Amino acid sequence: MRRLDLPSDRMRAPEFPKEFAWVNSDRRLSLRDDLAGNVVVLDFWTYCCINCMHVLPDLEYIEHKYAGQPVVVIGVHSAKFDNESDPRNIETACARYDIAHPVIVDEGHRIWSTYGVRAWPTLVVLDPEGRVVGTLSGEGNRHALDAIVYTLLEEGRENGTLAASPPSIRRSGRVTASSGLAFPGKVLAESSGKFVFISDSNHDRVIVADPTGLVIAVAGSGRKGRSDGTFADAEFDNPQGLAYDSAENVLYVADTDNHLIRRLDLSTRLVETVAGTGEQVYDRAGGRVGRFQGLNSPWDLALIGDTLYIAMAGSHQLWVLDTKTFAVRAWAGSGYEDIQDGDGQHAALAQPSGFAYAGDWLYFADSEVSAVRKVNLKTREVMTLIGRGLFDFGDRDGKLSRALLQHPLGVAVHGDEILVADTYNHKIKRIHEAKGTVETIAGTGESLLASAREGELVLYEPGGISVAGDTLYIADTNHDRVIRYNLLNNAWSEFALRGLYAATETDVSLDHLPMQRVNVRPGAGLVLRLSADFADSIHLNTEAPIHYAFGSIGGIWNEIEGDVPPGKLPVTIRVPASALDSSREYLVELSLAYCTSDNRNLCVPTTLAWRLKPAENAQADSVTQLSGRIAPIRETISP
Repeated sequence: MRRLDLPSDRMRAPEFPKEFAWVNSDRRLSLRDDLAGNVVVLDFWTYCCINCMHVLPDLEYIEHKYAGQPVVVIGVHSAKFDNESDPRNIETACARYDIAHPVIVDEGHRIWSTYGVRAWPTLVVLDPEGRVVGTLSGEGNRHALDAIVYTLLEEGRENGTLAASPPSIRRSGRVTASSGLAFPGKVLAESSGKFVFISDSNHDRVIVADPTGLVIAVAGSGRKGRSDGTFADAEFDNPQGLAYDSAENVLYVADTDNHLIRRLDLSTRLVETVAGTGEQVYDRAGGRVGRFQGLNSPWDLALIGDTLYIAMAGSHQLWVLDTKTFAVRAWAGSGYEDIQDGDGQHAALAQPSGFAYAGDWLYFADSEVSAVRKVNLKTREVMTLIGRGLFDFGDRDGKLSRALLQHPLGVAVHGDEILVADTYNHKIKRIHEAKGTVETIAGTGESLLASAREGELVLYEPGGISVAGDTLYIADTNHDRVIRYNLLNNAWSEFALRGLYAATETDVSLDHLPMQRVNVRPGAGLVLRLSADFADSIHLNTEAPIHYAFGSIGGIWNEIEGDVPPGKLPVTIRVPASALDSSREYLVELSLAYCTSDNRNLCVPTTLAWRLKPAENAQADSVTQLSGRIAPIRETISP
């Protein structure tokens, strides 16, 4: 890399206020002490901002390239919205965006003002002596940032100002949710009631369930990437918006951080990319076909006829994709971030993030102007129902002309009403367009579950909503769950997914299991008899329930599961031929509890697991016996 000629006249960087909170760090950091001798990159950001999200891969690139060298990235979170000022919400956003570096909470924009920052995102680079070298505003500055960091490291080696290594900072962790989901961004309840689709965004996969919560299929391996292929092998990166084509039995997915549109064939269980190059582009016109046309953070989708509408959050526009020809082009919005009504070519939008349609109108949540807007499908005229400007937000119901929202991300239609996920107010609201009013129907405005009174629904930055009949499905994003809400009587419950586990748990738990080939007669099903062999010092807990599960690995998780009465072993599972595929692997689990026979009287839950691959064999036994050895846990006592 070419070394830059950087200015030598450098101002000493202002120190961080000692009283400010930090997240993603085990302590408050100081430029003069902890960070002395390091090249420091200050990232001024706010977590709602799509442009700030676009900078994160550049920062990750720098962190990986210079890993182990005295280079430190520090996020300076200077909030735009009131909701973004809460350190808890910032910490949650760091987890959602996989941010590994420390972040200081810039109360009242004090650090922002001290450094003379004027816009999000802005990068300020400091040399190892704690002096300001330069400022980079906006996105798309990876190469410039890389060159500055490289040059400062070279300078530091020459003049002996570099620290030996970066400081050791312990980052925050996050407990895996029992729901099996991680920050689900969008949910789509298919109109016929057959499917409920969920973007399991931080697990980089898409869940296909039935209305009872039974998981039918999982598309995505759980690894970040953009590979096409089978549901088990395909990769996504922060999937968000969903649109289902019932005639073709395919699901379109906005693969946001890959800047792609993916097509999931539910019949063949294959994933293919139909639009996008995999790289972010700054094209405001489009016009190319399919994988030759670059995209910019597609966030939501709506399928109307053969046209797939795309909420292109990154370019502040609405685009369209012809599902027959795969031609892709801009459809509404000038590309300038603002709120301005009028014809589609000149209207200004601001990070459109959620779609719904009714009649001749496509409704959308325009998040950065805290607005709900609509565009005529025939004339492309854009109109605003709620919303005033980039810095006009709040939580006010009543007449639409006075109402305020705070960064809404989702909309849905129920009869003649428009429902809104008022994301940063942690609420669901109902717009009566004919009456010109809006009211809150769900959510308290608080986000802590512990704050809920009996029967009260507490939401935490809900990102997506969908209606099927009189049922509203809510992606309660930061609570890692989906809520099912009755629009007639306001009753609600968590949409519990049966047979879904966190992607990382599944990957880890299967690594040690040996593959067992099981013979199956052609056209016949599989009968499994599961039993346990207990060590002498333990015995089966005859009062604890016994649970069994059978499912394909990487696709359907639990096709067959159930419980048997306590103490009843062995357990028989009957798998129909229709549920078997010789090209797939299957996981069988038997969960039970055992008790020790000594004076400790311990009762311990445990799970036996087998990894199977079926093979046709006309001479196969009618029953396959599977047995697992259970030994007591060993206690380690530290002196």
